[in-house]
Amino acid sequence: MQKLIITIKKALTIFLGVMLLSITEMLAQDIKRPPVWGVAKMTFLVSDFNIARSFYGDFLGYEEAFSYHTDLGKVISFKVNDRQFLEFVEDSQIKRKNSFVSVSFHCDDISGMEAYLKSREINILKEHGLDNAGNEVLSIQSTEFYQIEFINFTKSGLHKRTATRFLGKERVANRLHHAGLYVSDVAKADYLFRDILGFWEMWRFKTANDIRPNFIYMGIPDCIENIEYLVTDDSNTSHPCFKVEDMQEMIYVLKERSGGRKIPRPIIGKGNRWLLNMKNEDNTKVEFTESFTVR
Repeated sequence: MQKLIITIKKALTIFLGVMLLSITEMLAQDIKRPPVWGVAKMTFLVSDFNIARSFYGDFLGYEEAFSYHTDLGKVISFKVNDRQFLEFVEDSQIKRKNSFVSVSFHCDDISGMEAYLKSREINILKEHGLDNAGNEVLSIQSTEFYQIEFINFTKSGLHKRTATRFLGKERVANRLHHAGLYVSDVAKADYLFRDILGFWEMWRFKTANDIRPNFIYMGIPDCIENIEYLVTDDSNTSHPCFKVEDMQEMIYVLKERSGGRKIPRPIIGKGNRWLLNMKNEDNTKVEFTESFTVR
């Protein structure tokens, strides 16, 4: 009789465990991913703030809008438009590091995103809260060294409070087309971006003799902006890519502002669009692309 009772208890324990697991999985399936609306900002290290002010400010024409402090130190923010920013943290040891810090995506429902990511067992680095610029943020680790941030620019935050300001006519482009992200393992990146976050593959390229793809464009699910996997041995290749309407006119603008900087030769990229790639004094890349194919 005692053995029968023990057997029944074990069976009940297993049954309840299976039921609890099933309920947990059902609840996880019911939590939907909130919309992701586009690239909000990219953050890089810079050896000296004056390099950022000279290259992104004087040369590319973006205005420094404000600054604030983070765990990494002071951040200075340059406006691309009212919803997109390039931000920089000063670090004199940049030569020994990768310059890319994080990419941030727009999300209106940060608490919902946190619940969704937890339901998919994604490790949260920084839970839902306000950053020192006054915005709602949530941070996770990418499959590489840089972080992924989901951000909601609040009305009281520094980014929203500068709306319509610091948008000078000197800007060579007024929108980020995509965020180029270094990726060493496509399968791991796909699991996070495609399977968890809902990004979708738009296009990939690889050379005939290369086993792995070289570039993969992934569409952000709820908008037309995208990210680019840069599958390369160079871990310092992450970059912002700006959309320009007339590459030739932009080249002339940069030529007039060059101040001794060499303007690289534009190329026709694998997607049959004009591209121009440059690097700042810290060897951090920026890219420009026309929004249409070569005609």
